[in-house]
Amino acid sequence: MSKIETPPEDLVRSDKAQGDPLLSVEKLTKRFPIKRGVIFQKQIAAVHAVEDVTFSIFPGETLGLVGESGCGKSTTARLVLKLLEATSGKITLEGQDITHLKRRQMRPLRREAQMIFQDPYASLNPRQTVGQVIGAPYKIHKTEGETKRKVQELMERVGLNPEHYNRYGHEFSGGQRQRIGVARALALRPKLIVCDEPVSALDVSIQAQVLNLLQDLQKEFNLTYLFISHDLGVVRHVSDRIAVMYLGHIVEIATAAELYSNPQHPYTAALLSAVPKGHAGAKLTNRIVLEGDVPSPVNPPSGCPFHPRCPQARVKAESDSEEVPENCRTEFPPMGEVAENHFGACWYPLEKGGDFQRAAQA
Repeated sequence: MSKIETPPEDLVRSDKAQGDPLLSVEKLTKRFPIKRGVIFQKQIAAVHAVEDVTFSIFPGETLGLVGESGCGKSTTARLVLKLLEATSGKITLEGQDITHLKRRQMRPLRREAQMIFQDPYASLNPRQTVGQVIGAPYKIHKTEGETKRKVQELMERVGLNPEHYNRYGHEFSGGQRQRIGVARALALRPKLIVCDEPVSALDVSIQAQVLNLLQDLQKEFNLTYLFISHDLGVVRHVSDRIAVMYLGHIVEIATAAELYSNPQHPYTAALLSAVPKGHAGAKLTNRIVLEGDVPSPVNPPSGCPFHPRCPQARVKAESDSEEVPENCRTEFPPMGEVAENHFGACWYPLEKGGDFQRAAQA
């Protein structure tokens, strides 16, 4: 693996990537202090939710962000939209540094970036009608024109009956509620939409309908998506590029086709091996079972965050006296080129095709 100085997102581009990035984040970090006196090494402890995350999204493309629950995906989503303030790092939207903008300064920019939330039941105000929910962006930003007509046009575009304008959220199914959330996000014609697990709470049959809707809307309005999910089949279906996240770090990034056909990081290979055969995203025939639990983000391991569970690191240990190589235990691996147009943060990336069993026997 060759160490690189240029961030990998500027080198890994999908076929859709043209011009300058719409959104860029650089060394984005978020730590939540623990206020109950939990102390490590004479310092007040903090939850290391997101650590040095760097990526870019180009206009018209979809970047998938995958990883286990609790790895920092949703926190990253809220950071890039400034629903949470970052501990450190830089966020650039359409060439403008928004990292330290105040709430009032952010208001005009919120027209350009919206969010679809995970839970279609909790994300709608039960006291508001559908018309009020979808029409709220028009009211907040004081747009001209008849709001009711705009809302009903949006409802029809996302597959809802415009005559249900005065109904309340509880009168709709889960899939219909998520369509309401999509319409609300689309109201101001944003350029970027952050989709935070938008189909995970829906039935499988309804998931396909919502995903197809999102793809149709992307083509029609030239939308850019940050698509967050733990479902590898869903991510493969919608993404141009994919970033894999573990314990707050991005450990691998590549185009979707390259990542699924040639996973290089042991964690990515383990995730892909867990996809049932016959499902979209199924690749590896040998199931990789990771030992132990995900380390606590309050006291993350030194070096590579994955080394306590990494089968590859155990194989590469030089002697019986050490469980894993010293560099895995003490140094965080730099993001480097592990294959053509493919970057990962691993001292010992897997062989071509991500076949761990072959790599383990080498």
